[in-house]
Amino acid sequence: MPTQPFQKPLLPSHYSVWFEPPDEAGDEVLRVVSERRSIKLKGHSFREFHQRVIPLLDGRHTLEQIQQETADVFRPEDLSAALQMLGDQGVLADAEVDGLSEEVAERIEPQLNYFHEMTEEGRDLQSKLSNASVAVVGLGGAGASTALALAAAGVGELRCIDPNPVAASDIYISPFYDLSQVGSGRAETLVRKVQASAPQVKALGVEQRLDSEDAVREAVAGADFTVCCLDSGEVNFAYKLNRVCLDDGLRWIACSLAGGEVTVGPAMHPGDSPCYMCYRMRAVACAGNPEAAFDFEKYLDRRKKDDSPHRENLVFGAGIAANLLGMETLKELTGMAEPSLVGRILTVGLADLGIHRHTVLRKPWCPACYKQPEAAAHAG
Repeated sequence: MPTQPFQKPLLPSHYSVWFEPPDEAGDEVLRVVSERRSIKLKGHSFREFHQRVIPLLDGRHTLEQIQQETADVFRPEDLSAALQMLGDQGVLADAEVDGLSEEVAERIEPQLNYFHEMTEEGRDLQSKLSNASVAVVGLGGAGASTALALAAAGVGELRCIDPNPVAASDIYISPFYDLSQVGSGRAETLVRKVQASAPQVKALGVEQRLDSEDAVREAVAGADFTVCCLDSGEVNFAYKLNRVCLDDGLRWIACSLAGGEVTVGPAMHPGDSPCYMCYRMRAVACAGNPEAAFDFEKYLDRRKKDDSPHRENLVFGAGIAANLLGMETLKELTGMAEPSLVGRILTVGLADLGIHRHTVLRKPWCPACYKQPEAAAHAG
């Protein structure tokens, strides 16, 4: 709720506003309606307010300009009080606090309207996104779609991390690629697409292989959140990312695409949730044949190769994963809601659309995140 006069009052475009003529008591009615709000105001001079003031609540006029243009109808103090009342009802926003150019604001208008409608902080959340840095590791499968969606949402900095070239099957799994880009670097290609669609976003391409923890640390250093979309054949790199994030206190989330199921999560908050190694060990232990699952895990650890061009997948599954990853990242960066997948995974069955959420428990003696009590006490 505003505590001081608006600088540039804005009535978000998702509101419908109309005037109703006087009733038997002589009261006029002004209605302001959205999907979640319905406000009915009774009084006088609403016809003039609807005709003269509402068109000026576009975020481009200062309060003083609006008062001057309607001074023949409304006293400045009365108009200011009316706008303040709409602000107290959560209807009006102040475009001045967005810090966005008109061009960018017009492009992301649906998102700004969503923030205004769904949260008390409203459009202020966009400034949190604009000041955030996100690293996306792995740009095949869901990675490319996640990166472009985050760019569309207006994150301040986006790091596109992948040493591999665009494969022919990438055009199927991530339709943002096209035939002319096959053989070009995924990271370089995504950066160009981000620059073309969201030029206000600082896009960085990282094409070095993550063969060492130092390389991983350099790639994600300073990122507020990391999204890992590596193919399971590159799980060795995910283990390195896990150790780096544990050491440096970095939040991140994983996903996997294969067969008839999409798995999103878990999200890892170092010190407050199970780590990625806990998750993988739990997954092996809960397999129908744990010994065979462990053998396959060891094979994948040695594999160190992106097998996404050959893995059984559907483009629809990659899209589902990317959108869920983007939504969790949005919550992590803005705080508009509690993240849903910290220490949890969400699975979506593509054939029956069965959705399940599972809790991931810490693994006792986990070689990645377990600390001896005396070592932890000494560190504290």
